[in-house]
Amino acid sequence: MHAERGRCKKIRVLHVITRMILGGAQENTLMTAVRLDRSRYDVTLASGPTYGPEGSLEGRIPDDLPLVRIPDLVRDPHPLKDLRALAALARVVRLGRYHIVHTHTTKAGLLGRIAARWAGTPVVVHTPHGHAFHSFLNAPGSAALVWVERAVARWTDRIICLTEAERRDHLNLRIGPPGRFEVIHSGVDLGRFGKVTATQAALRMSFGVPATGSIIACVARLAPVKGVRYLIEAMPRVRDAVPAATAVIVGDGPERAKLQARASALGLNGAVKWLGLRTDVPEIMSLADVVVLPSLNEGMGRVVVEAFAAGRPVVGSRVSGIQDLVADGETGYLVPSGDPRAIAEAVVCCLRDPERARAMGISAQRTAAAFSAERMVAKIDALYARLLAAKGCPA
Repeated sequence: MHAERGRCKKIRVLHVITRMILGGAQENTLMTAVRLDRSRYDVTLASGPTYGPEGSLEGRIPDDLPLVRIPDLVRDPHPLKDLRALAALARVVRLGRYHIVHTHTTKAGLLGRIAARWAGTPVVVHTPHGHAFHSFLNAPGSAALVWVERAVARWTDRIICLTEAERRDHLNLRIGPPGRFEVIHSGVDLGRFGKVTATQAALRMSFGVPATGSIIACVARLAPVKGVRYLIEAMPRVRDAVPAATAVIVGDGPERAKLQARASALGLNGAVKWLGLRTDVPEIMSLADVVVLPSLNEGMGRVVVEAFAAGRPVVGSRVSGIQDLVADGETGYLVPSGDPRAIAEAVVCCLRDPERARAMGISAQRTAAAFSAERMVAKIDALYARLLAAKGCPA
């Protein structure tokens, strides 16, 4: 190890991610980078270009957090750009002489860990934020990804899983030995969800939803893996049982036009409100009777924690990390993924029995404290300290 690194007077950390869109992985990454103790850490963020309908978090990056742009670091496979991005990352890591390189999501995790290996970075940490082993690629692509992840896991000191289910998935696929994995829940700024002061009537008016009737909220990137189409398919059954129910969809993405067309074809005009990208999610959660997360694959589902913090029950797919958060029948309902009928039945249960739904929301709110931003950052800080100490560089 280089002598300057050995002294470790201030720990230099590089966080690498493909893009800073509005999303759970990006919120987690930015929260970690911003909240690490600056008296002990010198933190830099490296990201590819942020573009597209999903929105951007770049406006929330503070001035004292350096952002290194890697123009060729893109999400989709692109051999030429990937090689150029790898070369650029290798230069950044080598020149920055970082003690820790912490990569996030699949593509940035692959290229960033190779770059850190080439540069001899003492500590390499990776957070997949879920995994892409299913529901993203075709069968050959998924098999290839498993093989690649097994290879680069050998160069990784720790892989942070957001839930125990995610850890089990990695172990079942033999990505690495058990000791290489650590479970640290994604943190949420819980305080934001206890500060809503506007009345229900004022909120309904501001969001353009009916003055009366049940509200079903769905906050998600409008991409196939989020399964929003199954909520849309469920709405006719929900409306048959609860005629005044309205689904409020928050978010944007490549599937928006297709989803809107499907809602129109089902005669749901007026029964689905498309709010697009919003910064007032706590207010929307406070208006909801139930929150739905119908994802096909989800690392953890920060939206679940946000709903819990707002005291709302959640209907979620029985997949990945969601099943570790939602206690079926206690804080919401778990349903099979891709099943509109099951979604409708669970939503109707909540809407027809408001007292039970309220009790589930209260129970959910009690569990939210385990997912605070402070707890996440403290665990990551402690992990960094252990790994640095093991490399002879005590924090």
